[in-house]
Order: sequence, then structure tokens, then C-alpha cells
Amino acid sequence: MSEGAGFRRNVGLFMAVMIGIGAMMGPGIFALPTEVAGSIGPLGIVAYLAMGLLTVFTALNYSEMGAAIPIAGGGYSFTSRVLPRPVAFLTGWFFWIGNTLACALYAVIFALTVRNYFLPDVGILPVVAATTATFTLANLRGQAEALKTITIMNIVELIVLVGLGVLGAFHVEPARLEPLAPMGWGELVPTMGLIYISYVGFDLITVAAEEIVDPQKTIPRAILVTLGVGIAIYVGLLWVMMGVVDYKELAETSTPVVFVAEQLLGGWGRWAGVVATVMASLSAFSVTLGASSRVLFALGRDGHFPGVFSRLHDRYRTPHIALFVCSGLVVVLSALGVVRFLASVSSFGYLVAIGIVNYAGIALRRRMPDLRRPFRVALYPAVPILGVIACWFFVPTLETRSLLLGGGLTAVGCVLYLASPANREELRGMLPSMRRVKLRIRALRRPDMHVLIIGGGEQGANIADRLLAQDEFRMVFRSAQYQITFIEADEDRCEELGSRYSVPVFHGDGTRQEVLEQTEPDKIDVAIAATDDDERNAIAALQARRLGIDRVIAIARDPNYIHLLEDAGVVCISAPYATAAMVENYLDRPGVAELFEIETGVASLMDLVVPEGATVVGRRIHEIDVPEQCVVAAVLRDEEFVVPRGDTELHAGDHVILVGPKHEVKAAQDVFTGTPAGA
Repeated sequence: MSEGAGFRRNVGLFMAVMIGIGAMMGPGIFALPTEVAGSIGPLGIVAYLAMGLLTVFTALNYSEMGAAIPIAGGGYSFTSRVLPRPVAFLTGWFFWIGNTLACALYAVIFALTVRNYFLPDVGILPVVAATTATFTLANLRGQAEALKTITIMNIVELIVLVGLGVLGAFHVEPARLEPLAPMGWGELVPTMGLIYISYVGFDLITVAAEEIVDPQKTIPRAILVTLGVGIAIYVGLLWVMMGVVDYKELAETSTPVVFVAEQLLGGWGRWAGVVATVMASLSAFSVTLGASSRVLFALGRDGHFPGVFSRLHDRYRTPHIALFVCSGLVVVLSALGVVRFLASVSSFGYLVAIGIVNYAGIALRRRMPDLRRPFRVALYPAVPILGVIACWFFVPTLETRSLLLGGGLTAVGCVLYLASPANREELRGMLPSMRRVKLRIRALRRPDMHVLIIGGGEQGANIADRLLAQDEFRMVFRSAQYQITFIEADEDRCEELGSRYSVPVFHGDGTRQEVLEQTEPDKIDVAIAATDDDERNAIAALQARRLGIDRVIAIARDPNYIHLLEDAGVVCISAPYATAAMVENYLDRPGVAELFEIETGVASLMDLVVPEGATVVGRRIHEIDVPEQCVVAAVLRDEEFVVPRGDTELHAGDHVILVGPKHEVKAAQDVFTGTPAGA
């Protein structure tokens, strides 16, 4: 997006930090200490410290992605680059839930302060409406314009908070902090989930990325500075609050900072606390309102919502329509009026969304390994994985009513998403992937089958490839999950097998009893003798039977060995060009295996891949000279099952399943894999 058509870059490092501080210093210290004191008492100090440290993982991930992809939308924009569109949409929607509910929370905090200390007869809604109108106009003029006011507010509130912390430290009574957990440790985790909203201010820095100067350097620095300041202020001030007044008294007030400041400094302290609370709630309100509108703008820009939401004001280059919609909803949601409820629902949105963003950090590294990353997270992928866990672990601990409202808003978002025909088409396109996920989940319930492959040459490796394949066609019919063990005589080949499959590999002669015994035959379900020598396969198979392995398969071409082995209860497979398929049929579809190509079977089954440049590429099946008694039973394309018709066109890379008498199938193989003369 060019400078002329998009946002203006006029937000430097200091202003970027002010965005984060403005959002972070809202409810975390001016409202939620009341809820924390009532839930866990002085243990709240530990809750704030622990949640702050856990949030570091997410802050590092945001720093990397924000510097690499500095575009409006923040976490939503990151996920939209690497995750399916429906997932990206839900990420943006959850962020929008978090931001909008947080905005309503800040408005309620401001309205309660006004009613408690200035206008006791005024209701919450009129105050919220007036506040929303004022800051809607400020945001309409742009983030930089709004930040001028926000910066002044932040400086005032920080002066008050730091002063309160320093003065209060001399009045802390250690006895008030004992015991640390007067109500036990059981509510620690739910309380940490509730206060998560306190630490998400840095996310809003990336939401305004297209307005930040030199974002590759500014965004990581602003994020880490914001979080560091936030942790220090939260932990320090909560220690002062709990140490200056009894936690039971703190739990009774709706304005904890004002209450503690008044206890310390009397009337001067009360009014200093009131000013700080007003400044914090209004600055957080303004920043979050701007962030909420920009998320809605990004959803409209990417086609999830009507394009009208992505329009920018002709003069101010701000998303004015998205801003007006968010402002109206904030007024409506503020009618709920309950601080804890609003904070909990907001945390629900943030926790779910930021968990997805942390995962997107892993996907981004895999999908875009060459993307320039001015800031790189160390200890990858441990940091993003821990970021995911640190978010989603707390979602189930939130209040039930918060989960219900959050779930209801999620359902509304899904309905809005599906209202778009393009989105419905996109979702239909994902169905094959969803089926594959379902199959993989189902596969987790299948028993493990321990398979011993004697001979790790080309034939044995082909069998292993076949048994370990995870494509949809095989998983539909698979009866078990396979765990492979190799025996191979060549030492260099053993190294190759170990690197390729990461499975146990025994170096030795598979015909020798002492080598077979080391593989723990009592734990082997199936042994497959798959060397290139019939005699060695026969000896190895007989040894496996003698050691008590019930199911033994041998690859053999010589009829003399076949009869000998079958008399000993060994299954023989003699079709060299379809060996791996026949082994899989025997293990997963024994009834089919008895029909197809087990010694004297009446038909052969072959799975071949159409190579690049084959004569059949681009031709329809009815145009191909398929042998008369051979049937094209199926076509697998991009892991999807295609029912073959006469007008089905073949593509390079298609898996074609052929069925028929052995000589006819072999002839068809030549047809489907042949290339034009002279090619």
C-alpha cells in the first residue's frame, strides 16, 4: 500500500510505546486489583508476575512477526499470510471481540469514576456515549492526532503510579501479606486468565504497524519496552496495594488506586488517584477503539466482510466506517456494566486469538523461510510453542458466562463469514483437508502393528514407504499404525535407513537366528523377508516362523520356494512390480489380498504414478488404449479420491489404480508410464 493511498507513517518509538502503555495501563491496575483481592488476596502478586513472564513468549513472537510483516491488522494480518482463510478470519474476529469488549470495559471504568467522584446522579450510559463520541472524533483524525492527547494522559498517569509506588513502598506492612494465599492456591490459575487482558497492550502496537516509522526496528523495541514497564508497574503496585491496606478492604472498592492513594496521602492522594484513573481509562479507551476499528478494516480489506469496512477517509486516511461501527457497539456493550464480566470476555477473545498467532509464528517460518526477519526469536520453536500453551491453557478457566458469551459471539462471526458466497466456496475447498485431519485423528485410535522388514534394499524400502504413507486413500482402509524395524547386512545401507526413516535398524544377516532374536520376535506382529535373493528370503522366513512370529511374508519368484514356504504357513508374494502394494493389501485388506496377486490369484492390482511427460498426461481415459481386460479402478489426485469416468483427464503425478489379469496390468503399466518416442 503506497503512502499516497494508505496510512501515514508518523508514529515513532516513543509514540509506539505510548500506544502499548495506553492500552496496558487501563484495567490491569485501576480496576482488576479489586477482583484479584477478592479472589486470591496477596497471592495476586504472584498471579501478575507469573502471567507477565508467560506473556514474554508471545511478546517475542510478536516482535519477530511485526518486524517482518509491518502491516495494519496485527496478529490477524500475520495469520492471514500462512493459515487458511477461515482460521485467519476467526483470529481477526477473536481480536475484534477482545478489543471491543476491552474498550467497553475502559468506558465503564471511566463512567464509574465519574459517578463516584463527580456526578453521582448520572448514569453509566450517558457518560459512555459522550466519551465514545469524543474519542471517535479524535481517532478519525488519525493515530498520531489521538496519540498527542494519549501521550499527555499516559505521562500523567505514570507519574502518579510511580509516585504512589515509591511512597507506598515505605508504608508496606509485611504482616498484611501473610499468609500469601489466605484462600488457597486453587483460584490462582483462573485469576491469571482473568488478568490476561492487562498484558495485551503490546498487540495494539502491531495493529498500527502501517503508521509506525521504521517498523522493522521500532516495533520490536516498542513491544519489549511496553511489556517490561507493564510487568514492573503491575507487580510493584500490587505489592504496595496489598501491603498498605487489608486485601479484604481492597476487594470492596471499585477504584482501588484511588482508595490506596487516599489511605496514603489523604485528600491529595484521592484526587491524584482519580486523575490517574481517568487518564488511564480514557487513554486505554482511545487506543483500543482505534485498534478495534483497524481489525475490522483488515477483515473488510481481505474480503471477509463487505468492502465498505475497508474504506479510508479521503482526508484523514483512517478507517472511518469501521470506526463508527465499533463506536456504536462499544456503547451497547457498556450497558453490561460489570467490570469482571467484561474483562473475562475480553480475555477470552485475546487468549484464543493470540494463541493462534503464536502458532502462526511456526507456520510463517515454514512457509516463508526466506522472509527477511530483522528480529529473530531464539530457541525456536520452543518459544512459539510455549506461547500457544501460555494462552490456550487459561481459556477453560474463565467464567462460564464469559465462555457462553464468547461462544455466542464466535457463532455470530461464523454466520457473518458464511454470508459471503466467496467464503462458503473457500470453506468447501477445505473439506478434503478437513477429512484428512479427521482420518488422522481416527488413526490415533488404531493399534500399532510392529513390522520387521528383513532386507533394507530397494524392495524393503519401497515396502516401508508404502506402509508409512499418510495419504487419504491408504488411511481410509488402514487397519493399524505401522512401526517398522529393519534388518540389513550392509553397514552403509543401515546408516541410510536410519537417517531416512528414524526407526530401529539391526546390522546383520537376517537369515541367522541370533540376529532375529535381537529384534524381540515375541513383539513382532509381521515379518517380511524382502531381500533380492529368493533363497535368503526363504531361510529368513522359515527362521521367523520357527521363532514364533505368526504372520510371515516372503518375496519369492521361484515356484520351488513358493510351495516350500506355503507349506510352512508363510505367505508368498511373487509380483515384483507390485510387491509393496501386495504387502499393504495383505496387512490392511487380507480379503482383497487373497484375490489380488497372492500366488495363484485371479487378478493383479497395481498403484502407479503418472510421470511428467507421459503420453497419457492431458488425455481423457476413453482416449487411452487401455488393455481390454484391465480396469482403471481409481485415480488419486492431490490426496483426493477421483472416481474415474471416460472423460476424466489425467494429470502428471496422479496415482492410478489398475485391476486385471497380471499380463494385462503389466501392459497397462507401460501405457500409463510411457513417454513419447524421442522424448
